[in-house]
Amino acid sequence: MKKHMIIKNSKKEKIFVNKVIKAIKDIDTSDLFNVISLENIVCSFTSSLERIWEKNSKIVNITNVTTQRP
Repeated sequence: MKKHMIIKNSKKEKIFVNKVIKAIKDIDTSDLFNVISLENIVCSFTSSLERIWEKNSKIVNITNVTTQRP
């Protein structure tokens, strides 16, 4: 199994957080008049967040997966 991750307290984590903060600050709400406008803003922010995550995270193999049974 594989997943994206950013190492806690790493340089990449700091860059990721700073870029997310900038993306939030850059959200333009001046055109927020209805639900469709809100959906467009949310979709735009989501896309930005996904790009920032993919650029700053790395794919790692998870090899020690244990399944717990009830």
